[in-house]
Amino acid sequence: MKFIWALILVLGSVAANAERDNYCERNETIRATVPVTKQRVIVKQPSKWKIWKKTEKITEIYDSEEEQVTHRLVRECCPGYLQVESGLCEPICSRGCPAHASCAAPDRCECISGYVSARNHQDGSHYCEPICETPCPAGAQCVTPNTCACRDGYTQLQPTGDGVSGGCAPVCRVGDGCANGKCIDVERCACNSGYRWDKAEERCIELSAESISEELDTTEDNTDSPSTSSTAAFTATHCPDDFVLFRGECREKQFDSNEVGCLKSGCGPHQTCLDSGVCQCSDGYVPEESGEATGVLSCRRTLLNQILGLNEATDDEDELNPWTIPIIGVASGFLFVLLIVGLLGGRRYRQERAALANKEMECQYSKKTVDVDEWVP
Repeated sequence: MKFIWALILVLGSVAANAERDNYCERNETIRATVPVTKQRVIVKQPSKWKIWKKTEKITEIYDSEEEQVTHRLVRECCPGYLQVESGLCEPICSRGCPAHASCAAPDRCECISGYVSARNHQDGSHYCEPICETPCPAGAQCVTPNTCACRDGYTQLQPTGDGVSGGCAPVCRVGDGCANGKCIDVERCACNSGYRWDKAEERCIELSAESISEELDTTEDNTDSPSTSSTAAFTATHCPDDFVLFRGECREKQFDSNEVGCLKSGCGPHQTCLDSGVCQCSDGYVPEESGEATGVLSCRRTLLNQILGLNEATDDEDELNPWTIPIIGVASGFLFVLLIVGLLGGRRYRQERAALANKEMECQYSKKTVDVDEWVP
């Protein structure tokens, strides 16, 4: 009975500490205006006509307001945590966790029970691998906790004896199902004695007497110098606190939650990676219609951006802007037309000015003639 109470106290203290770790405390200043009652003394001076001057003091009570400052301790979720309906503070993994993993700390994921963390050999991202306490037989793999299934290229055999399930056998479709031989791996046959594999026909064919003697001589030569190979793999026996031991390897207990989508592998040209791990086209670019059918995002410039970006002869990939040559040609033609119109207009303007000057000169000559005639005696 004492052991049970001790266990309850220990678990209660651990839960309290875990709950306390997710909460933070801060001091909050509260300013409020409250009504107050005050009193003041009014000194009343006597009249100047009185011989005996004596001041009069009057005590007055009045209502007023004043600012009251108080402090209180606020308990709230720490940064990176969010209060749920139950009132507890749970961590937030804004970028999500892979399958079979939960958010254990802010932006830190941890595989659920029955799974262990593993790394993808292609991009190095984490995923959760199921754990099978009993190793799976040859040709099988662990698909869910303590559940094995045959790999691709293998077939399930019937159980033998009291077994619940049988092993996995490789499937060979070449050589008429490894006729005169045995299927030793996926699409790999080992021919029986007296037969050899013919690459051209892709089947086991019967050996002739001469071929048998040559094969025996080759076998004797190979037995004189046997080849041996040994590989030694490092097996861990102890792991740091943040790791777990799994089949001789130290696996990370928790890992970052930002290893999803483009946050790990990046985006294509003219694309921006969002916090959710999804790529989108940058400003001034729109998705290609062909990319929607293939599922691969491809971005191109908008028409407005192409026209406004004519000062750039090539884009970021050193490809010629398709609008550069046509617009430059149109602009050159427009400037040439303006030049011709300007030349013709200038010529006509000069002609009109010359005609107007000649007309004014004729008018002046005729006026002077009239004036002279008037003064002749």
